[in-house]
Amino acid sequence: MTDRNKQVWELVDPVAEIPEKQKWAWLDARVAAKKYAEKKGLSKAAFAREVDLAAATFSEWFSGKYRGDYTKTTDAISQWLDNQRSFEQTEMRVPEDLGYVETPTSEKVMHALQFAQAMPEMVVITLGAGMGKTMTARKYQEMHAHTYLVTMRPTTSTPTAMVREIGMVMGINERNLLLLRHAIGLRVQRNGRKPLLIIDEAQNLSDNAVNELRDFLDRYECGIALIGNEELYTRFGGAQPKAAYAQINARVGTRVRQVRPTAQDIDIIVDAWNVEDEDARKLLRAIGRKPGALRQVSKTVRLAHMLAFGNGGVVDAKAVRAAWSNRGGEEV
Repeated sequence: MTDRNKQVWELVDPVAEIPEKQKWAWLDARVAAKKYAEKKGLSKAAFAREVDLAAATFSEWFSGKYRGDYTKTTDAISQWLDNQRSFEQTEMRVPEDLGYVETPTSEKVMHALQFAQAMPEMVVITLGAGMGKTMTARKYQEMHAHTYLVTMRPTTSTPTAMVREIGMVMGINERNLLLLRHAIGLRVQRNGRKPLLIIDEAQNLSDNAVNELRDFLDRYECGIALIGNEELYTRFGGAQPKAAYAQINARVGTRVRQVRPTAQDIDIIVDAWNVEDEDARKLLRAIGRKPGALRQVSKTVRLAHMLAFGNGGVVDAKAVRAAWSNRGGEEV
């Protein structure tokens, strides 16, 4: 907190006449706002934005120059501060997400991505839901230069929409489609670099859009990684692909396919959450084998931590079972 900010948050006597009934609530709320803002290093304008008040309104309210309804503004600020305290208490109970955790399956994905980038090649990676496809791709991008990660949606299924999405992620501002495509090509061209274009949720792409990606591989020698679900494998990953996909499948250098996590995958995630109770670990292993896999384990453990807060924070079988049931899971 700078000296200037300290002066900004200085408590001064009100200039406006504040009704006695409103004054005590205003004084309490003003002190609470000051403490919170100084703790977070917020200016008055920043605090006003957080509370969703006009900066001028908040400044006048805080300095006691406000000519409007003190009760309404005071109540809004007090309620917001109460909410922040509740959020902070919840955050204290719930551990942060694990982020990327190296598992045997994530290692397979990493190796496939390295292969695509080094060769260059097109690779097809299909994992079951909740097995860390996106988290692994993000980690790979963090670790490797000239890697671009683009996530597709049903609305980006066409070649045009896909190219525009890629351009947006790369920060290329070009409205003309031909010029945009050329600019992307120059960005991923293999001239002393080893570029890689990772397409997440690739099952959302049409066949023509995937064929467009093939051209980036052929013309610019950019590695391409298609990551998605079982539908992607059915189209481009099978041992006996349909004739319509022959050109694309002929360029696939390697494939990774895993529908469910391995027992070792699940144990590594449970270990990462520091769950020691053996009965709780057994339940989490069973949850990890269900649809949603490792994501289900992590979400259940985080909720179990919150439910176990009153029990010393120990995540036991009771807390895991309650968390799983609370999330709508069937009996385990």
